[in-house]
Amino acid sequence: MPALALMLILSGCEGKETTTSGTVTLNNELYGSGPYYALGFSFDQGKAVSTLSTPEPDITIQAGALSQGGAVEPFMSANTFEPSFGMVGEYSSESAARDAFNNMRSVSGISYIEIGAPLKANQVWVIRTEGKKYAKIRTVEVTIDAQSSPPFALCRFEWVYQPDGSATFP
Repeated sequence: MPALALMLILSGCEGKETTTSGTVTLNNELYGSGPYYALGFSFDQGKAVSTLSTPEPDITIQAGALSQGGAVEPFMSANTFEPSFGMVGEYSSESAARDAFNNMRSVSGISYIEIGAPLKANQVWVIRTEGKKYAKIRTVEVTIDAQSSPPFALCRFEWVYQPDGSATFP
């Protein structure tokens, strides 16, 4: 009997359970004393990670003017050499955004852009990671303080990740 218990314990320790969905809050606050870092989000790891990590996070939240003389706004960025963000839709209410997010089953017909902007609450986005895997997110809360120095941005979002690289979501 003890041998069976030991086998069950060891077999449970072998597999790594991958988190493929959840809700997270990110901001662009800098940490450290140099080099400075922020926290971004890694879909593969299912958690917030330092921008100094290897591998780097899939997305970070930033704040700044996206055009010469433009207003400071919050946006998502990715450290890839290809456009990573596809806006699925912007909705007038949280319930409409939630319904669109929950009903989205596959990635098709998405046009990708380099920066996830304009970033607002009640949006649904598709993220294409550097590893050519997909995540969908629903922005729950987006905050900007353009008057602080540096400007502060925060985004809370719900996410679902497809770790097998397919373009469908469970």
